[in-house]
Amino acid sequence: MSDAQVAVFVARDVGHTITTDGSPTPTVVIDVAGHPEVADLARVHAIEGVGDVTTVAMCDGDLVLLGVRLSVPVVAMFAVAFSSAVHGAFLAEVAAAGELTIATTDPEVAVDERPLWLAVDIDGPALLAAIDN
Repeated sequence: MSDAQVAVFVARDVGHTITTDGSPTPTVVIDVAGHPEVADLARVHAIEGVGDVTTVAMCDGDLVLLGVRLSVPVVAMFAVAFSSAVHGAFLAEVAAAGELTIATTDPEVAVDERPLWLAVDIDGPALLAAIDN
């Protein structure tokens, strides 16, 4: 991932989304204001299909960056910044689940508005290796 071309979003909140089958999935809330290329990803994937998604995790002290790269149906890259002190247990849960839902709209209105959020598969072992170092 090229640093000059990758938007980095701070994890504003973490929690769980209940899926249609009733199971919880780890969810992070990010503010994508000013980044329509990321804000529109969930809609594109809902129409075109899941496509090809890869993730990478990097840790530098307390900072954990989770990089997401999509190559099909569109090409996009971004990263989400977490604090290992604040989000360490959540990140371990994400790694164990092997998935993460990325909420790009306010969760408070999700029940009424039913926005599309981006769900991505996570390389759990790589994420664990990054946060364990």
